[in-house]
Amino acid sequence: MKKVTYVAMDVHPNKIVVMWASVGEKPSTMTVRDDTKGLAQLRSEIGRGEVWATYEASSCGFTLYDTLTSWGWKAAVLAPTKIPRSVRGRKRKTDLEDVRPQWEMLVAHGELGMSLPKVWVPPIKTREDRELVRHRLWLGEEMGRIKAKIRSMLKMHAVECPLESDKLWTKKKGMPWLRATCKEDSGLSRSLRAPLRSLVEMLEQFEEHIDTLDAEIKALSETANYKVQVEAATGEKGVGRLTAMTYVTELGDVTRFNNRKQVGSYLGLTPTSYESGAANDRKGHISRMGPARVRKVLNQAAWAYMRTHKHRQAWYQRVARRRGKKKAVVALMRELGIVIWHRMRDAIFKQRSSPPLQGQAAG
Repeated sequence: MKKVTYVAMDVHPNKIVVMWASVGEKPSTMTVRDDTKGLAQLRSEIGRGEVWATYEASSCGFTLYDTLTSWGWKAAVLAPTKIPRSVRGRKRKTDLEDVRPQWEMLVAHGELGMSLPKVWVPPIKTREDRELVRHRLWLGEEMGRIKAKIRSMLKMHAVECPLESDKLWTKKKGMPWLRATCKEDSGLSRSLRAPLRSLVEMLEQFEEHIDTLDAEIKALSETANYKVQVEAATGEKGVGRLTAMTYVTELGDVTRFNNRKQVGSYLGLTPTSYESGAANDRKGHISRMGPARVRKVLNQAAWAYMRTHKHRQAWYQRVARRRGKKKAVVALMRELGIVIWHRMRDAIFKQRSSPPLQGQAAG
């Protein structure tokens, strides 16, 4: 039987704590820098042969995974929330205590066939496209905070606005009024004008950045990687381009899901359950696992989805009366998430099964 070296790593921004051994050997540990020189030291120390390696998913991304697989190692990125930890391990947090459960799980997986809680590693192109969409979402969140700050400042200092609340940010009336309020002849004190002017300028800059990124996302959505899926998703009333691009970049290859239950579970919109002893099918809150960004855009899109489908409006009202508005909205989000998945997946399958256009090579 071929000898396998099992390697578990606890990755930090500047260092990697490593534990490795083959079955029957005492585990060895070392700490290397998370750079080219440190990784070369790691590869040299482990040696040649068949190597299986794991590390936990984190903000460090998947660059290490790319490096390990380029060496010919069998690498996997693990979901931190699914790694069992003892009470002692939770109360005594050290790098070695973090890496040991990983190594034990990896050995059990390799030798006994136990399941390994791996996360899906997206291609490099998908990771890069995610950054564009995520930055656009972040700008929207920050602009919302700036607007809330401006509203709060105006109300706190009794600055009367002649416009209705929803028209305060319009380009024709709202923004000109805000800029005029920041001038010296507006009647506001200098101490109040300075922060208000700063907020208004920030708001205008954010709007410019958002317009630029929206154009970039539009161009990206029209490329071969996304065009069919985005068109299929936006064909559903209530689903816009940004929602569709957030969905497809965060989920990646939607055909990797086999059924609606897997989609709902990945989105974190399925209820937790407790079925032990006398308790039978006791449901709790949704798991909130998976990409929170998708849940946020689904929450926003669910209201438009409900308004444009009268039968869903009536359904929402019935559920809201019986179970509460929050549960009704979550159920609507889950339904919309599954509808988008169906549309995208069907569009991909249809594209794959359709014959190539005249003059276009197949494949």
